[in-house]
Amino acid sequence: MKRFLALLLGLLTIFSLAVPAIAVTEDEQEALLYEAGLAAIASCIDEDMTDLEKLTALHDWMCLNVDYGATLRSQTAYGAIVEGSAVCTGYAAGFAYLAELIGLEGVATYSEDMDHAWILVTLDGVRYFSDCTWDDGKNAKMGLIRHLYFLFDESNAGDTGHYGWDSEESVPGGELEEAPWLAAMTRVIFYGDYCYYIDEDFNLWRCDRATWETELLLSVDEGWPIWGVENSHRSGLYSGLILLDDRLYFSTPYEICSVDLEGQDLTVELTADTTEGVIYGLDVRDGTLTYSIATEPDAVLYQVVDSGISAVGAWGYTWPEEDASGEAAVSVSGEPTGSASGNIKED
Repeated sequence: MKRFLALLLGLLTIFSLAVPAIAVTEDEQEALLYEAGLAAIASCIDEDMTDLEKLTALHDWMCLNVDYGATLRSQTAYGAIVEGSAVCTGYAAGFAYLAELIGLEGVATYSEDMDHAWILVTLDGVRYFSDCTWDDGKNAKMGLIRHLYFLFDESNAGDTGHYGWDSEESVPGGELEEAPWLAAMTRVIFYGDYCYYIDEDFNLWRCDRATWETELLLSVDEGWPIWGVENSHRSGLYSGLILLDDRLYFSTPYEICSVDLEGQDLTVELTADTTEGVIYGLDVRDGTLTYSIATEPDAVLYQVVDSGISAVGAWGYTWPEEDASGEAAVSVSGEPTGSASGNIKED
């Protein structure tokens, strides 16, 4: 069965590369990329956010909206932002494009030794590395975002597994690497005076955006089971985090739950059918809360389940009325210098 699945996936990849992409001129690609970039910005950032908060929100947008996959344009910013499919060079080109669109200096860097790309970004005059590809939750892990590879520097690049990059610029890093929400294993939600996130130990935190003081709102004592092994649990968190109507939604292995912004009024919104797996991840798809059912987080085959719970208006997602308006939530610095074709090196 495993050999059959591997062969099937290989054939699907070859097929996706062989099918001609819809003909789009370079000028049309640039225009579509710019519009999609503005829509991404409008969905998750505003003028009151600091540059660090904006970059965090865009990092999370990339991880939620781009799937890892090889297509004709997957090595480009266009493939990542417009088509939603990219390999590492596309993730890097797309993230750098969005950073430049809000006036930050972002550039893709590449390591021939690793055959991998990520970006170098400048915040408050200090250079940092960031790797959306490795922070993106794959397979069944819908809505799962890590920040392990967001804002690191040349002194700890070895710890993250990065080496041999082609940039000659020094990347010293700085105090922004101490932001509390970098421990988040979900999207970081910036709302009002606070941001909200869940760490790998299933603790829901509220962080004061001005002082970085944190408050534990809720701790969930439930882990994800190892399928088929009684009384066993795997480490880590496999839930998304969604803000909807002033309530925070998350998932356990068996339920979708919500709490208010004080971490109170815990409510079970839905109990899933877990006869063929448990819940891995929570996201918004087509205006509803959506989750996956799988036997393990890296399962290639899994069920995507529409919960039936309306999520229209959830924080950080693009809705049709936003697309139609063409309005950006923040000022932009004009079209970035990078092109829609972006970096074309191999992943």
